[in-house]
Amino acid sequence: MRSIMSISLPSEKKAELEKRAKKAGKTVSSYVMYLADLEKNMISEDELVEIVKLSEAAYKAGKTKVVSSLSELMTKNANKKNPLL
Repeated sequence: MRSIMSISLPSEKKAELEKRAKKAGKTVSSYVMYLADLEKNMISEDELVEIVKLSEAAYKAGKTKVVSSLSELMTKNANKKNPLL
């Protein structure tokens, strides 16, 4: 079931949303839903900082690996939360 949500935007933000939605071939409503889905799948700043800290500690401890490609790294570490460790 759909519900209606009204938001208040400065006119330039509204125009920008309309322009981007049109460029993406979407209605403004579907474009906003698309953006919400994208944001939901992003990692948070806190998660990124934690990954960087863990990676720096691994590097300093000599636990890093030399690989020939990103594909090799991802294949060897597919089940790890942080493939750099």
